[in-house]
Amino acid sequence: MHGLVAQVALVLALVIAVAATVLALTRRAPGSFFLAGALWTGLVVGLAAVLGVGVATTDHAPRDPLHIVYGVLAIGVVPGAAIVAGDRAGRRRSVVWAIAGIVLVILVMRLFQTGG
Repeated sequence: MHGLVAQVALVLALVIAVAATVLALTRRAPGSFFLAGALWTGLVVGLAAVLGVGVATTDHAPRDPLHIVYGVLAIGVVPGAAIVAGDRAGRRRSVVWAIAGIVLVILVMRLFQTGG
């Protein structure tokens, strides 16, 4: 279940990264639909983390300890982006979300590489 939810998290992170990049390139601010998608992405990443803790405590720990580090960082990306983007205007908010989306995609891909 942890792996399946992580795959969904990767797809959502890709969607957020692409959408925010398009918004930034077209000089548009993220709307409520985008922000709802970012919220769902953060929730799915958090769910994957909770399931991962369950796997680590009942079945086996990840083969690479960096998996835990990347997981903690991934959990913080969406809330961190929301905090940083909160007081920015228009396009700058989109740029923050685009960077956060790309970072989240990289972290989730590293999580797939270090899990197991």
